[in-house]
Amino acid sequence: MNDRTFVAQTVAESLRVCFGLYIVIDIITTDAQMLQLIVRHPHLLLRAPIVGQCICLLIQTFAHTCYLLVGPLVLLLAALEQHYAATVRVRRMAKLPADDQRLEDACSVCLTSMDADSARLTPCGHTFHAKCLELSLRVLRDCPICRQPILPTV
Repeated sequence: MNDRTFVAQTVAESLRVCFGLYIVIDIITTDAQMLQLIVRHPHLLLRAPIVGQCICLLIQTFAHTCYLLVGPLVLLLAALEQHYAATVRVRRMAKLPADDQRLEDACSVCLTSMDADSARLTPCGHTFHAKCLELSLRVLRDCPICRQPILPTV
C-alpha cells in the first residue's frame, strides 16, 4: 500500500472514530439526563419499567461504545503500528562503521552498493539500505535473507 492510500484510509478511520466518539458522548448525555431525572424523583425508581429502561440504556451505551469507538480505534492503532513499526525498528538498528567490509556487498533488496550512512545491520547480522529494509518489512516482517523475525507479529 502506498503512502497516499495509507493516509487516506487513516484519515477515514480517524473520522469514523471521531464520529463514533460524538455519538457515544450524545448517548452518555442522554443516559445522564435520565439518571438525573430518577435522582430528582426517587419515587420513579420504584416502578419496574424505569429500572428496566435504566439497565437497558446502560447496556446499550456499553454496546454502542464498543461498536462505534473501541473497535474502530483498535483497527486504527493496528494500522498505524503496521505502517510505522518498520520505520521505527530500522531507525533503531545499528549503522555500520565506514571501514566495515560488509559495505562492499550490495544490498540484497535493491542490488546497489551501500554506504555507511544508509546501511543498517539487522539482529541476524545482514545488511541492507535503511529504506529498502523498511519497505521490505512493511510487506513481510522477517529478514529478507534468512526469514528470521525482525518485527513482532501483530
